[in-house]
Amino acid sequence: MKKNLLFLFFVGIIMSCNSQTKETSGLSLKIKGTITNDVSGMVYLERMNERNIGSKIDSAKITAKAFNFSTKIEEPGIYQLNIANEQVIGLILDGGEELTIVADGSATPDKAATAKVDGSENMRMFNEVMMDMQAFSKNVSTLDAKFQAAKNEKDKGVLRNEYLAMLDGQKNLVMPKIKSMGTSLAAIIAANNFLKPDFGGEYQFELKEKLEKAGKNHFFAKMFIQTINQASVGTVGSVAPDFELTTLEGKKVKLSDFKGKTVIIDFWATWCGPCIMAFPGMKKATEKYKDDPNVVFLFVNTFERVGEGQWKDHVGKFITNRGFSFMNPVLDIGNQTALTYGVEGIPAKFCIDKDGKVKHKGSGYLGSTEAVFNEMVEWVEK
Repeated sequence: MKKNLLFLFFVGIIMSCNSQTKETSGLSLKIKGTITNDVSGMVYLERMNERNIGSKIDSAKITAKAFNFSTKIEEPGIYQLNIANEQVIGLILDGGEELTIVADGSATPDKAATAKVDGSENMRMFNEVMMDMQAFSKNVSTLDAKFQAAKNEKDKGVLRNEYLAMLDGQKNLVMPKIKSMGTSLAAIIAANNFLKPDFGGEYQFELKEKLEKAGKNHFFAKMFIQTINQASVGTVGSVAPDFELTTLEGKKVKLSDFKGKTVIIDFWATWCGPCIMAFPGMKKATEKYKDDPNVVFLFVNTFERVGEGQWKDHVGKFITNRGFSFMNPVLDIGNQTALTYGVEGIPAKFCIDKDGKVKHKGSGYLGSTEAVFNEMVEWVEK
């Protein structure tokens, strides 16, 4: 488990957030603080940037071991209270909070500074989930050590089952807590940091839809939505990203121009043996549907091992020498389209339905011309 999970959110992207200054407009925030140790000076409210450095947006003087803020923040974000440069307290704020904080204010030789934050159920729940996940990570490490030391498959099987039961138990423990945070920033950070494809990952998509429906448009909401959209690119049921590429003859081809038709996209390269072995089956499929105006084949040449200036001539010679004119490929020079579709290996094929959504996807060579052909027929007709 990584240290200080409060701030592990879209590292490298938060830099587009601008530091805030105290303004009359914005989201209200009230904080009533009490300090138990003898600390004097100022308490600063700071907004965290991409390097985990706080930018001061307001301040309050410590008077009689107390401080108060009645201020505004520009938008939901990750903040901290800096108590006289002696103690910092992390805050996940949506705006509108009225917090009560009791803090030590400074450490002592035998005790680190602690703080209790009340007034935000979402923050409380986030911290609870974080502790749950830290405990789970520790238990998994212990189990993994036992697995590595196991002498036979029987013992390993028992440990695998123990892990699966532990995983299910952890899901049942934390998922209701994450869902209870609604569309708050704490929920976004928890879903981003703690959920994985095999651990509640489906809720990330559900939360994205909730954020869109609620009209959440602050920085973290927009970045979460964008991240989930990118993660879903190329998955069955997702909207196929539009693209415009050029044929060897210089004709522009745009995916969205074929809306209302079934489109088969085949990502390939001249050096790819499995791609070439699949072409006879693909040729047979194109011949079957050559008179069907509602079926389109796009052979997208990508990941070539030549410079961009040589790309067109290199592919043109390959098509001529191999007799693959049936492909009439479009050129993904620079590989951007393949990367947008999440292609990591070729051949990679996608079937796009008439509504512009991914209907089927597959990769690799199926072993025979007939297998490739039959798969294409099944994709188009079922």
